[in-house]
Amino acid sequence: MTTIKKPENEFKTLVDYAEKMRKRYFNTLAAFKIYEGFCKLSAPNVVGRKKAEKNVRILKNFRYFFITTKESTRCYFFIELAKFFDTSTQSLTINKVIDYAEKNIGKFTKKDFLKYHEGRKILPELFAEYRPLTLCDLKKIKKRLFANKAVINNLKIYRDKYLAHDDIKKIKVEISPREVIALLDIVKSTIGLLYSKLDFSVNSYTNFEKNPVEELDEVVENLIKYEQHRLDELKRERRVGI
Repeated sequence: MTTIKKPENEFKTLVDYAEKMRKRYFNTLAAFKIYEGFCKLSAPNVVGRKKAEKNVRILKNFRYFFITTKESTRCYFFIELAKFFDTSTQSLTINKVIDYAEKNIGKFTKKDFLKYHEGRKILPELFAEYRPLTLCDLKKIKKRLFANKAVINNLKIYRDKYLAHDDIKKIKVEISPREVIALLDIVKSTIGLLYSKLDFSVNSYTNFEKNPVEELDEVVENLIKYEQHRLDELKRERRVGI
């Protein structure tokens, strides 16, 4: 029996790519923010000297949990960030998405948009501002990738030599916070472009930028209160015992 292969819907395929990349980016961003939060907990210039001292005491009291968690978020973040910039054609990467969009650019017209979103209600005056995906849009992303080629290469080396493997003879690699933020912004811009052109929408990152840090701060603050309560209880017990 011969199976008839259905024709590919390029618009839907690119939408699916965008959705999967967005989910990955959300988790990557949250991990980065949590790791940043860990670093700031003990920084007197950020939280103040007294607060930093209290935080450090709590981190030491629960050292095995916090050391492991902090390192886990760091490794997870770098590994996930590196995935976006892989060159493998079998993986869902920024290069994969750009190449696919370039090869099928004629499938992402305004007509294709309306067909894909048939039945969706969009205000005519608002939709008048819609502009379909163009090669020029993709070229801008490619220029940013080229401009950050050295950083992307360093990220790949770091992922391969330090995180995915533990090479005995490692190549020294340095990636600055500024470079990390630049790569994150490329991912964010690529996803934003796809959602703007394919879904005519924008993404909000507040939940994944602020909430993870707020939750980490709340956990530490509750542990500080717990520790104070425990010390107060010990003092009371000693007085009763006298």
